[in-house]
Amino acid sequence: MNADLPKYWSRVWKSPKGWVHPDDEEILNNEPHSFNLDFPPPAFVGDVTTARIIILLANSGYDPTLTPQEFAAPGSEARYLRRFSAPQAATWTEVSPYYRDVNYAELVFSGKAALVNACAYRSFRISIERDNQRLLNRLPSVHFTRGWLLQEILPQVEAGARFVVVKRRRLWALPETVWTIKGVYLDPAPRCRHMSKDVLERLQEMLA
Repeated sequence: MNADLPKYWSRVWKSPKGWVHPDDEEILNNEPHSFNLDFPPPAFVGDVTTARIIILLANSGYDPTLTPQEFAAPGSEARYLRRFSAPQAATWTEVSPYYRDVNYAELVFSGKAALVNACAYRSFRISIERDNQRLLNRLPSVHFTRGWLLQEILPQVEAGARFVVVKRRRLWALPETVWTIKGVYLDPAPRCRHMSKDVLERLQEMLA
């Protein structure tokens, strides 16, 4: 299986009930959840095809004031969708203020790092959303993204070509063998929006 994440998410579309990946549509249409589907889902931020650092997050937050502002300009949704199919050609400085303000933002803007959400869909705070947590193991897109990490990225990490930083371990539900791989770093402060100083400095040294 060639788990091509950009190709997979280029299929996202605006259904009658909101922005979804076709594989997830039946579940999201028929199961209780509080994901906000009003805008294209941020499956990843950055060029996942070439970035040497992959940072694993939970899912994107939703703010009723700030999130709509990201898509206020004409054509913003279309530009957002083009990033899915051609991340290497995208301008990744045009992202949510959340990603612009973190201490590793420059790594993303420069193409050295990319962020990947365990679940692409936006919500207020998934750590307290039981219906949304329950769906994580049922959404096909979540399974595909895990497969992409295990089949495409981790072999490259083992070969020394890439690095993985895990911010939200529980939501990714990865096998225990992952934590023994050299080049996989578990951030000691998973709920902090910034990367821990020690992990960030170690990555910067490796990239130098």
